[in-house]
Parts: sequence; C-alpha cells; structure tokens
Amino acid sequence: MSFADAVATLPDAVRLWVLWLTIMMVAAPLVLLIFGESRRAGAVILVANVAVAVAMHLLYARVGMVRLLGLPHLLIWGPLLVWLSGELRAVSWRIVPRVVAMIFALSIAVSLIFDAIDVVRWIYGDRGALTGAAG
Repeated sequence: MSFADAVATLPDAVRLWVLWLTIMMVAAPLVLLIFGESRRAGAVILVANVAVAVAMHLLYARVGMVRLLGLPHLLIWGPLLVWLSGELRAVSWRIVPRVVAMIFALSIAVSLIFDAIDVVRWIYGDRGALTGAAG
C-alpha cells in the first residue's frame, strides 16, 4: 500500500488535515518566494518541506502507517517553527507574506502538538497501524 493509499484509509477529519498541511507545504513557500523580503524564508521552508516529505515516505516504507511518522515533523518542523517565529518578529514583511508565514507557522504548530502526542504514544508501546494495513 502506498503512502497516499494509506492516507486515503484514515478518518475524514485526518484526511482533511493532511490535505490542509499538503496545501500549506506547497503554497506557503511559493507565495513567500514571490516577495523579496520573504524569499529566504520561502526557500528555507521549501527545503524543510521537501525533507519532511522524503523522510515521511522513507519512514513509512520502513514502519508503515504508525504513530512514529510524526517524528520527521518533530525533527524538521520543530526547529523550523522556532526559526520562523524569530524571522516573523525580526523582519519587516508586507502583509501578504506575513499572513501566509503566520498561517503556515500556526499549521505546523498544531501538527507538532499531534505529532508529539503520537510519538510519545508510540514510545510507550502504541505501535499498531493507524489503518487496516501497514506499509
């Protein structure tokens, strides 16, 4: 089962959340790359998001659709969120890139909360597949 097939078996609310994150992972860096003052942030976010996507697919191929899949988010998006928060405070951006960056930051912050809970649950033994079939 592919990663996309596994996601398709998740509950509707989770699939909508994954869709939202996917849209943000693509749209946010593209919008930020348009504006000169946010171009660096757009590039950093794009690289981080590619790293997250690659890491998640590699981990999925190894362990299947389990709670440990939150780990790449924690390891990559955690530091990204800290860095982006500093950028948003330190840099003067126009309204569009600022709002896009803030929505992206809020989205990954919410994701990180879910991911932290999932990874802790996995550490404490909740290792079952989140779908009917793993990997």
